[in-house]
Amino acid sequence: MLGASSAPETMQTSDSKTLLAHLAQLPTETFEVHARLLIEAGEAKIMGIESQIRDLERQREHERSIIARLRKAIAPVKKLPPELLAEVFLAVRDSYRKDNGRERIRKIQALSQICSYWRRVALTTPRLYTGILANTLRTTPSADHLASTKQWLDRSAPFPIPIHLRVFKKHLKSVDAEQLMDVLLMAVERWKSAVFKFDSLDLLFRIPDDSLKSLEQLQLRSTDTDHHSELSVFLTAKKLHRICLNTQCSSKLLLPWSQLSSLNITDPDPMECLNALVQCTALETASFCTRLCGYLPNSRSSLICLERLKSLTIDFKSMGEEDGGDEDDEDEEPDDYYFIPFIAPLDLPALKTFHLSPSDAPWDAEEFTEFQLRCPNLERLTIVNADLDSDDLLDILRHAPSLVKLELDACMYCIDESIFLALRYTPTRAMNVAPKLRYIDWTYTDSSFNEETLDRMIQSRWWTDDPPLAPQVSRWSSIYIQCNDEGLYEEDSHFSPWFAKKLETYREQGLNVSITGYDH
Repeated sequence: MLGASSAPETMQTSDSKTLLAHLAQLPTETFEVHARLLIEAGEAKIMGIESQIRDLERQREHERSIIARLRKAIAPVKKLPPELLAEVFLAVRDSYRKDNGRERIRKIQALSQICSYWRRVALTTPRLYTGILANTLRTTPSADHLASTKQWLDRSAPFPIPIHLRVFKKHLKSVDAEQLMDVLLMAVERWKSAVFKFDSLDLLFRIPDDSLKSLEQLQLRSTDTDHHSELSVFLTAKKLHRICLNTQCSSKLLLPWSQLSSLNITDPDPMECLNALVQCTALETASFCTRLCGYLPNSRSSLICLERLKSLTIDFKSMGEEDGGDEDDEDEEPDDYYFIPFIAPLDLPALKTFHLSPSDAPWDAEEFTEFQLRCPNLERLTIVNADLDSDDLLDILRHAPSLVKLELDACMYCIDESIFLALRYTPTRAMNVAPKLRYIDWTYTDSSFNEETLDRMIQSRWWTDDPPLAPQVSRWSSIYIQCNDEGLYEEDSHFSPWFAKKLETYREQGLNVSITGYDH
């Protein structure tokens, strides 16, 4: 065995020595022939070796692929059941807060490309495709846009879905949205919420009658007032209970007003807002943004009783074209304007939260008191930018038996000594003002008061232990006052040392109290 195996090596060694010997001499014809034979033999050997290398590399890659597949097969992600993996996908999808849908789509696409298992789970989880898919058009949607929208809708079946279609006003003449609307209508029976923002309501006439079986919320922004009496498709939406309108002639829209629980209207005409409110007998939450009224009410002979309304927001202001009004109407606003005509006919026995921004309109204390008497359960009152004086605020506090939180913003002339004296708890007083008041949040107010009066008010309604006799007022929970004082920028900097120490003691005892100046 040893002799047989070593023979080729001996021959190769001998050939090499012979070759080296010839190389040391001048080339001859015999040597050249012999060299060519050796070259051909060497090249043949190299080709054989390379073939063996390629075979070995193929074997190596084959083994590597087997190892990779085995590792994927035992990877932790493979052990997650599809239901749990779908919940992870939903959490990733919803981690993006904006509602335009683009980032949501990219995330779902990225998840579906991790592996075949993830892709299968992503494609078979309809809930992944129930997020808002915003269609904001600046140009006519392409064929790819229409196809991807249809695919998204198909994958979301059978779950309810939100719909969002907006056409920019400056692109209205150059955008054809009818084809996209037809694609959206393929899933019309699954519309859970719909947002439409475009001038003309023509697109809405493409919605088939009795098709909005799942619609619960509607948001509509349009300046089109020519089709209100013709567009009746929403009347048969039995589940529709939340509506947000940025329109004109709002009360003339054919909507199921009597079944609404939430209403939000931006309309330049306050009477349109009020006329819409009258129709909403089951309303619980309402918000209005409109202009001030140009006249005072003659009487309250016909009150509007909304027994279920718990929250009301009214923001009066001058509105330009961007807020839903006509820019040309700006000069038509009367010299005398009021907010009282809007609230004078309202009877709201269940009202708990009221936000009022009267835009510095004249304050009628008598009328507002009458309104308060019809809202005996009012717990949270917010007044912004009102022309109040301290007497007006005292009238409000005296007729607020259920008030828990009072927020004032930019009511600069209503805070003085009388307010703190009125809020000071006195056991011998027959009736204390605002007995349930616990939270004060006053921003940009006057500072016509002294620290001693303020401290007595705080101390009278603050205790750390149960008092011997239970007081007839609630204990303070939070007091925040930001004064309109140009010299005050840091908390407590304008107080005497003893009062600053008192405030610190209150904080240590658990009272959230902050008295600051207004930083311009």
